[in-house]
Amino acid sequence: MRRMARARWVAWLALMVTAPAGMAQVNVLSLLKKTANPPVAYQCKVVVTTWHSKASDAAMLREWRLPGGRYRVEYLAPKNLRGVVLISDGKRRWRLVNNRPVWQLPLDETPLLQVDLLTRNYRLSEPVPATLLGRKVWRVDVTPKVSGKPRHRFWLDAEHGILLRMETSRPDGTPIAFMTVTELRFLDPKAFAPSLFAIPRKAANRLPQVRSLSRLEAQKRWSLILPETLPAGFTFSGAEEVTLPHHRRPFLHARYGDGLMLVSLFILAGEGEEEEAEEPLLLSPTATRLPVVRWKMRERVCYLIGGVSRPLLHRLAKTLSQAKR
Repeated sequence: MRRMARARWVAWLALMVTAPAGMAQVNVLSLLKKTANPPVAYQCKVVVTTWHSKASDAAMLREWRLPGGRYRVEYLAPKNLRGVVLISDGKRRWRLVNNRPVWQLPLDETPLLQVDLLTRNYRLSEPVPATLLGRKVWRVDVTPKVSGKPRHRFWLDAEHGILLRMETSRPDGTPIAFMTVTELRFLDPKAFAPSLFAIPRKAANRLPQVRSLSRLEAQKRWSLILPETLPAGFTFSGAEEVTLPHHRRPFLHARYGDGLMLVSLFILAGEGEEEEAEEPLLLSPTATRLPVVRWKMRERVCYLIGGVSRPLLHRLAKTLSQAKR
């Protein structure tokens, strides 16, 4: 019965987001699945602007992307971010800063699309045709079903699903971020050198040690409870134990997603103020512009960080801190 109800819901949603008569029909769900993993190889330039308080930040990036999740992203501007490179070979990801590897926070990867989960937590508008970079695109509004999450507007390439523009805003319309592709070139995948998606050999010895864990493995190794689901539609999507170079103790990083956004839970061992001062990730409000909630759990320090409202983040943190077997 549950499967039948879900099947009817997906079928109804697909019908509702199909363009009306007189327009070329498009199935937004199929298009979003392409967006999650475009089937073509391409190079592009991207401009990203974010707003916070009364100020704003802007960055220009050059990207190379291949099917299967392989990518290379280089920061061209501002000056203080030159030398920052994000790399993925489709299985692992790295961040290089002047050829020095550092741990790559998954929150840097935006948006994170899991279409089946997204349709349970967001409402999709009817697609509106538009043109960007001389290409036909579909504009789709993505509205959260619960309060505390931002709204998104996507401009999706009609042929390949590539995200060519995105606006993110608060429920009252206040802008949070804007991303647009300014140049786009399709390439032969064979033209890409494998080294483009690999870290330099000299940097390999300085890599952070990352061990992927299932939810049950993480619970057992860290003697804690990680709920399978959280309020507002967030579900467990993975965990890893990370040991940074020059740090003796690892920390646990668990991810929860709603199909579009991630919140990250960090758990660090700490015994007293002296030990806490050496924590490898001080995710305080002064260190990040995303909301952060911090609490202690026995001899550990916990951080929850994500691009949702502070009240919602506190609600998620409360569920995590009170989780019982």
